[in-house]
Amino acid sequence: MPIDRRLLFNIDWGMMAAVLLLLGIGVATILSATYSGRNSGLEVKQVYWILIGLVALLVCVSIDYRRLVDHAPLLYLASVGVLAYVLFLGPRIAGTRRWLAMGPVQLQPSEFVKLAAALFVAKIFAESKKDSLGIRDILGPGAAVGVLAALIAAEPDLGTAFTLVPLFVVGAVLAGLRLKAVLVLLAVGIVVGGLGWEFVLKDYQKSRIYTFLDPSLDPRGAGYQKIQSEIAVGSGGLAGKGYKKGTQAQLGYLPARHTDFIFSVLAEENGFVGVVVVLGLYLFILWRAMDTAQMARDRVGAFLAAGVAAVLAFQVVYNIAMVAGLVPVKGLPLPLMSYGGSSIISSLLAVGLILNVRMRRFAN
Repeated sequence: MPIDRRLLFNIDWGMMAAVLLLLGIGVATILSATYSGRNSGLEVKQVYWILIGLVALLVCVSIDYRRLVDHAPLLYLASVGVLAYVLFLGPRIAGTRRWLAMGPVQLQPSEFVKLAAALFVAKIFAESKKDSLGIRDILGPGAAVGVLAALIAAEPDLGTAFTLVPLFVVGAVLAGLRLKAVLVLLAVGIVVGGLGWEFVLKDYQKSRIYTFLDPSLDPRGAGYQKIQSEIAVGSGGLAGKGYKKGTQAQLGYLPARHTDFIFSVLAEENGFVGVVVVLGLYLFILWRAMDTAQMARDRVGAFLAAGVAAVLAFQVVYNIAMVAGLVPVKGLPLPLMSYGGSSIISSLLAVGLILNVRMRRFAN
């Protein structure tokens, strides 16, 4: 579907420039992280994924976001179906069922389900006719989002499942969730968390939390990633050790260095200066996303932009806090930088949704 040329003037080119810079930094960091290992050449594959993601972004902005939101219930049902298929019939890789095999390509549906959930939450809360909401008003939408989160957590993929929490909370608060209801939800969350610890979490997941509190309990096992990541981040100093000169990455001490721990490689090689630059780019993107929510032409646009921003913000904050040793290790990629086709395409689609809302803020 062609884009109205008048809408092109309303695209946030500044935000798009920041996105492209992060993508470029990500490719360069992947090249460095895999330079002396067995995974050489992944930076080329990442470029292919980026090109596909940019095409997906263009398709996304060419469709009025209101049309996408209108199809949110259908996208929700499709998401439940695909997640159920993956959970029961998907290939088992490294003890998990997270992938959908499509010939030689494997995609992670949960990455795209986050966007379907953002459209669904925006539609439900934007269409609410009430000025304020109580617990009863959010039970239905909460249960619907909870189904998606439960299916993702069962894969198991707790990191991605948790991204749906800030998405739902932001939507509910913007829709007028009363403070009393927020306090009740916090209390319920504490109780559910306690029950989940006792009856849901597997031993290896509990081990991650134990070793987060004290990595010396298992320095060569569950605590290894946290220890090596802290060494990498801390050794970067002010200006870093130099490109392709980070010892933790080049000598193979840092696991998952081109995916979940790519920020550790960046910090070791580029130091505090590089960290500040990348964090500045992320903050700029998130600021523009929230600015888009504020200037959106309608409620559904505001809810959509804010929800997508909440998902991106959670992933960025958690991943960076994880590599710094501030939170337990979860398999949560850094948007726009970590290696992976599903992550890159879904991140660019998320950006596309935000641009979509912004460029149509003056449309009839």
